[in-house]
Order: sequence, then C-alpha cells, then structure tokens
Amino acid sequence: MDRLPLFVEPVPLDLAWKDPGANLDAMEAEIRRRLAAAPEVPPESVLFLFPEMTLTGFVTKDPHAYAVEPPAPPVAALRALARRLRTGIAAGFPEVNREDRRKPLNTLAVVAPDGEIAGLYRKTHLFTWGAEPESACYAAGESGTLFDYRGWKVGLAICFDVRFSALFHAYAKAGADLVLVSSNWVGGPHKTYQYRTLCSAHAILTQAFVAAVNRAGRDPAWEYDGSSYVFAPTGEDIYKGSPCRLDPAVIAAVRKMAVRVADRPITVSDFR
Repeated sequence: MDRLPLFVEPVPLDLAWKDPGANLDAMEAEIRRRLAAAPEVPPESVLFLFPEMTLTGFVTKDPHAYAVEPPAPPVAALRALARRLRTGIAAGFPEVNREDRRKPLNTLAVVAPDGEIAGLYRKTHLFTWGAEPESACYAAGESGTLFDYRGWKVGLAICFDVRFSALFHAYAKAGADLVLVSSNWVGGPHKTYQYRTLCSAHAILTQAFVAAVNRAGRDPAWEYDGSSYVFAPTGEDIYKGSPCRLDPAVIAAVRKMAVRVADRPITVSDFR
C-alpha cells in the first residue's frame, strides 16, 4: 500500500490529575483548535500525539484503581472522540492487567478516524526512580508493536523507553517509518536536553521519523517542560507548531545509506 498523506501534531497537555473526563474535554478542545487553525489539512490525515497516561496523569499510587480495559467507558469515549472529529489520536492510560490486577500496564493506543484501535503498546521499560516508582506498581509489557497506519509502518514508545536503544533497533529492523514517543518526562537538570537528544538520535539511527511529546505543567510530585518535537530521519526537528507533514522522499533519501542491515548483536569482554 502506498503511503497516504500523514501529518503529526504533538500536543503537550497539562493533564488533569486522575480525571479522565476533564482530560478528554481538554483533548477535544485542543484538537478542534488546532484543526481550525489549519483548515487546509484534512482531519483524517492528522495524527494527534498526546502525553503518556493522557487520561489520568502519571499515577503511581494504587494505579490499579484507575486502570481500564477496552472497551471501558474512558476508552470508548476516546474512540468516540476520534470518530466524532474524524481524526487520529494517540493517547495513553493505565490498562487492566489480567495476569495481575494489582499491577496495571502503562498503555499507549492509536485510534484511527473511524474510532477503531489501530495500534496498542504496553510500556516495556518502567521508570525506576522516586518514592513510589513505576517499576514497583506497574507490570512491564513484553514487546514493541508495529502496525500500518495510512500505509506508514508505525511503532510506539513511552517515555523511559527512549533510554534503551534495543526497542528502536527492533523497530528499525522491522521497517518502521515513524515512531511515536508519548511521555511524562520529569523535569530536572539537563532533562530537556537529554529527552531531545535521545529522540533525535533515535530518528537518525532508525532512519525513521520520531514524533515526541512531553506533558506540560506539574502533578503532585513532578514538573514537566511541555516539549514537543517531530524529528526527521536526519535528526532535524521539523515541527513548527502546526500539523507536520511527513515526507516519504526524506525516508527514501536517507535509506540509500543502508545501515539497518548492518546492525548486529555485540558482546563485551574484559580486557586482560
């Protein structure tokens, strides 16, 4: 299938704490505002990328109390929103874990304009810092996910994943054209620089577009910078504050240097 036109729009919301209804309302307001500001762009060709745990914020105290299972009401409302506005939405939520209901999954879903879930990913690298670390109260997913979206091969990643290159190597080998990174990347010294640099590097190394968004504002524990990027496979940030069209010709040009097939496992030995 040929790649259809695809625009990506990262949206760094200041999430309402533990309030799916308020966050869904804020998502709708932002999508409507941004579509109205770019009337020349067909809504069905836009994919809006929202921060990690979009429906609840980054809940780490008793997160199972807020976990949902598609098609539970908040997820049904998310699907209805995409269908009503005829646009694509990537958003996250704590998902019920059937293996251990005390430890939900940190899930990112991509909903197509028809309201169907096109792709679903459970975070594989859980944040290990803080008084109530994510790694203690969530279960890790087992693999990446790659799916077709308007003829583009799309992979998903969540926040702390960007510190671990194996996931992105796997996406490269699988032929990903675009990787979406949804985050609650906490603030602190050098953190904005680190997030930007890692996401840019992954675009270069995977020879794919990487769109990344961090939430804005603060929750009860952390502050966030509200950053948003769309990195071309060259590593350049091409996001200018409006729906960013992805150019297949850029991918083709970069992939003339066939580095993906050269990747191989490396072991480390002590020098004696």
